[in-house]
Parts: sequence; structure tokens; C-alpha cells
Amino acid sequence: MTTWILATQNPHKLTEAQQIVGSAVRLLPLPPGLPAAEEHEPTLYGNALAKARFYRPYVAYPVLAEDSGLFVPALGGKPGVQSARYGGPERLLQELPPEAELYAYFAAVVVAYFSEETYYFFHGLWEGRLSRERRGTEGFGYDPIFIPAKEQRTVAELGQAWKVQHSHRAQALRKWLVWLSSQNQVGL
Repeated sequence: MTTWILATQNPHKLTEAQQIVGSAVRLLPLPPGLPAAEEHEPTLYGNALAKARFYRPYVAYPVLAEDSGLFVPALGGKPGVQSARYGGPERLLQELPPEAELYAYFAAVVVAYFSEETYYFFHGLWEGRLSRERRGTEGFGYDPIFIPAKEQRTVAELGQAWKVQHSHRAQALRKWLVWLSSQNQVGL
């Protein structure tokens, strides 16, 4: 089994990522006490890479870093790369005009980082629409207001098991697993 460090201080993301990759790869959290990496890049790719570069000197394993966001065209793409710092579902729903188109999508970028010279990107895209009210109790972040395409319930209503099969993060991590397998780094 190969081991990677997941560059996040969010325990929900670590649990979700481990559920997605299963037993094929062991994901370890960042060592305690590390400062948070700065996320000031204008793109998900830039933020994921910045996190990986920041944490790699602190750990003994390759780093898997991820950045994701919810993009709402009716809000000019907000919250986008600022999703984690935007103010959550409550702020988004307050700022969404009553007549606004509810189309939205999640995007995720994962970078597998070995060194400054060797890193690879993987991405996932998850389309859907917004609910005008919070619904459901599972998940985190924008899950209570995001309704995936072809569904009638929010992610928080569909549940964590459903999410790990379909989300933007799941798509990106599965692409990474396929790549790892092609590199003979994991027995899938």
C-alpha cells in the first residue's frame, strides 16, 4: 500500500478522501502544529499547487493537495476559489437574487506532488443547481443547498455514501487512482 499526505487541516475532507480511495492508498493527515498554507492564488490549480509546495518540506511522503469550490454563474462565479472563506450557504443564499438562475457547479483540482519538478494535476466537475433553503443533515460546506444534476434532493439529503461516489472530489481522486495504478504505485 502506498502512503500519501493529504494537505488539509479539514478533518471532513480527510475522512471523505479516504472513503473515496478506499484501502488502495493510505492517506495521512498533516502533522499537528503546522501553520495553514496560504491560499491566495486566483485558480483552484494555483491554490492546490501552493498547498502542496508549502507542506512537502514538512513530510516524508508525497503530498496530495486539493482545492475545490462552488461556482454560481448568477453571482459572477462566486464563491469560486473563495468558497471556504466566503461565508457558507447562508451568505450565498442572501446574495442570490430572487429571480436568479439556480445553475451551479462544483470543481475540484487535485495535485499529486513529489517535488518542484514532478507533480500532476487531476480535476473533477459536478453540475447541479441550488436549493433556496438548507435541506438535509449529512455532509459539510455547501452540501445542504447543492442539488446534483438529475437529482431532486440536496447532497446533505442524499448522504455521505452517495456523495463519495459522485462528487467533484471523488471524480478527481478516482482519476488520480487510475494514474497511480498506471504508474504501478498501487494495486488496483
